[in-house]
Amino acid sequence: MTRKIHLSHASWEVECLPEDGARISSLKYKGYELLTTAPVKFIPPKKDYGEYETRPVYGYDDCFPTVTACQYPNENLQCRDHGQLCWQSWTVEKKVGQLICSTQLTELPVEFVRVLVFTEDKIYWHFEVKNRSGKAIEFLHVMHPLMRLDRVDKVDVPKFGHVVDEDNQSFLELKDSQEVNGFLRGVAPGAYRMLLLKGIKGDKTKITFSNQMSLEIDFDHKLFPTFGIWWNNNGYPDEEGIRRNECAFEPIPGFNSNLEESYCKETYLTVPASGSFQWEISWRINQ
Repeated sequence: MTRKIHLSHASWEVECLPEDGARISSLKYKGYELLTTAPVKFIPPKKDYGEYETRPVYGYDDCFPTVTACQYPNENLQCRDHGQLCWQSWTVEKKVGQLICSTQLTELPVEFVRVLVFTEDKIYWHFEVKNRSGKAIEFLHVMHPLMRLDRVDKVDVPKFGHVVDEDNQSFLELKDSQEVNGFLRGVAPGAYRMLLLKGIKGDKTKITFSNQMSLEIDFDHKLFPTFGIWWNNNGYPDEEGIRRNECAFEPIPGFNSNLEESYCKETYLTVPASGSFQWEISWRINQ
């Protein structure tokens, strides 16, 4: 039986699964579920959609040191699909208004720490990578919060340079937040898209839900020059009975979500030898 850790603070309720990559399996604000929840019955795809699809896909995971499976730069290490962290067991500790999650990577000499700090209307997501080696370590980290697409009314994104469809590497003629929102609304049932907004020029994205509550995501665009939008309107995986209704909003510190390619483009994060690297992203609820 999967161990579950529950924390309630102010208007928030959170459930975390330590042995399942410290997955956040539920995150509620005043009883409203922000994330997708576990399927009633998990059926793995018959086709190969990547290793990540071999486990139930829902809730929140951390993707580190890559999202797309790739070769780790200058090392004999194949990074797994959606990174290494979701496959590991974590240590999870509760304090008043805090959920402290950490794990030692088995393939890289680093410790990864995620601390959630809850206030009345905000979550501060504190992240830290601790390097246990004598040389610098390059990485990407991407938050992977899956939400119900059919509950999202509007998406407001910062100004950006241009938009790329990651699946086919094509440029999309989208100039501003209104056009991005219109494009997402035009994704028909049975289809999906992964958009990369390049050259982000602001720090805030707002998602307005169908109950008119909104979530404001605040991040440092100097650390995260790319913003990813996963928009899956019951199109993926493309097999009967397992297509999902989901979306995700992802600050990306790389050229794209592939560490190997981002390394070649010199757009990634680095933790120094025997040092640490910290950053923070906040979520604020508006009613």
